[in-house]
Amino acid sequence: MRFNARLPAVLLIACWLTQPAIANNNTVADKSAVVAAFLYNFALFTEWPVLPADEFRICIMGSDPVLAALEPIKKKQIKEHLVSITSISTTKQANACQIVFVGKSAHASIEDLTKQIGKAPILVVSEANGYDPKSVIISLVTQQGRIAFNINHTAAMENSLTLSSKLLKLALQVY
Repeated sequence: MRFNARLPAVLLIACWLTQPAIANNNTVADKSAVVAAFLYNFALFTEWPVLPADEFRICIMGSDPVLAALEPIKKKQIKEHLVSITSISTTKQANACQIVFVGKSAHASIEDLTKQIGKAPILVVSEANGYDPKSVIISLVTQQGRIAFNINHTAAMENSLTLSSKLLKLALQVY
């Protein structure tokens, strides 16, 4: 039997889906750490048509505690590229990113962001919060005290992103 090096990451995601991620006594930092881990794993299970030669950029749009939670990921690699974590404040800056996480403070910019990105191979992730979830590729949702996610597979394909079947199986909803 051949060992799949990515299987532990899938199991890690599955564990987060089955463990309460947001309980009344947990802190914002705990939730942010879970979101940061999701972002890292989304990167591992997504294929981009072309990656820049220098770094893999995960960008956070808006002020969000996830930015600080991503600090340990800077020491890791994704697709043999060093990870760079960047805070962005405008939709134009998103074009230099591989993943853009839209924090709650920037939800009003989601439509502008998706228009700016167009069909560029950028994975847009956000927490569901009153906007059309079809505006992003992966929408994080809280259900019964747990963080889970929905995937807009159509948008991913339109943006030339290939999401692993393992990731698709873990989603609550794929459309």
